Amino acid sequence: MATRNSPMPLGTAQGDPGEAGTRPGPDAGLQDTGAATQLKMKPRKVRKIKAIIIDLGSQYCKCGYAGEPRPTYFISSTVGKRCPEAADAGDIRKGTLVGHELLNTEAPLKLVNPLKHGIVVDWDCVQDIWEYIFRTAMKILPEEHAVLVSDPPLSPSSNREKYAELMFETFGIPAMHVTSQSLLSIYSYGKTSGLVVESGHGVSHVVPISEGDVLPGLTSRADYAGGDLTNYLMQLLNEAGHEFTDDHLHIIEHIKKKCCYAAFLPEEELGLVPEELRVDYELPDGKLITIGQERFRCSEMLFQPSLAGSTQPGLPELTAACLGRCQGTGFKEEMAANVLLCGGCTMLDGFPERFQRELSLLCPGDSPAVAAAPERKTSVWTGGSILASLQAFQQLWVSKEEFQERGSMAIYSKC
Repeated sequence: MATRNSPMPLGTAQGDPGEAGTRPGPDAGLQDTGAATQLKMKPRKVRKIKAIIIDLGSQYCKCGYAGEPRPTYFISSTVGKRCPEAADAGDIRKGTLVGHELLNTEAPLKLVNPLKHGIVVDWDCVQDIWEYIFRTAMKILPEEHAVLVSDPPLSPSSNREKYAELMFETFGIPAMHVTSQSLLSIYSYGKTSGLVVESGHGVSHVVPISEGDVLPGLTSRADYAGGDLTNYLMQLLNEAGHEFTDDHLHIIEHIKKKCCYAAFLPEEELGLVPEELRVDYELPDGKLITIGQERFRCSEMLFQPSLAGSTQPGLPELTAACLGRCQGTGFKEEMAANVLLCGGCTMLDGFPERFQRELSLLCPGDSPAVAAAPERKTSVWTGGSILASLQAFQQLWVSKEEFQERGSMAIYSKC
């Protein structure tokens, strides 16, 4: 964890999505025998199979088996499209590269992310990612596994319908379920009610949930998150005399994770002598750079998005406004007592404490209590693992037969 007193971080700039350790809790739910889902397969007999959990995020697609405490695979959500004009006649190499296929390739590539602010905008890329997950990463036959897929808050209903079409028609899975990312996040905390504050790589949400029911009419959204924080850090470093470009964003991302933090009282940090703030960072080429106030100034964007040119309110203001909308609903007190941080952007050292301070100042009469689970950057996936493992959940799978009878509308009966 990075604080102003952290030792000098040295290393390359290849972010490690697997930094999260094994999750400490709630193991009781993970031991439910429902993890081996019973489904009717061809030939007609009942087989025990393990369900697969897929959480497609803006930076990584997390996947693994239900019943596990954390994802087994972190696949980059960015894919490489080969430039048609650069291909020779008769070239039969793959047109789209995913995961490790992107490494050590000499072919000119156009990098494409299929999500924009958490919403899918390129379904062909999503199909390529899932194909890679099933065939290359997990090395499984998708027609032998039920799949639970997460869906971002406030996404169009067409998202879920397209998920169903892809899974059933393209991959031939026997059963699936699609559910809200926020709902899965709250399950990772072992709760069914609370105010979920999610900030990942591409989008942030504040979502009130009461007894397992997501309340979309009271939900807040902001189109800034960890990716914008990385861009802002690059801007600050360049203003300090460095020369980074978009080609170096993976380096900036690593600097952010290893060196940066959220200051509890930023005005006090500004008064520190430079030696108390500075750390050295070794670039992949061996060059050392010194980072000072940028270490905490970058995180201020989450509290003052105007610093990066956004007109949207900061995360504490967004949360306070959501709590205000809960006034008169009968569960505002419960929401304030269970403010749950989720997503990789909230992993910044010092962020939970600073967020608690700012929210308390904005809502002095509500006594908000902020919780920050150690492995909250994979909270969506972990919640899915818990849910798909419960025996009571098994009746909520949408089967392939139901899809064939009713089409994509079948998902609305159970999802």
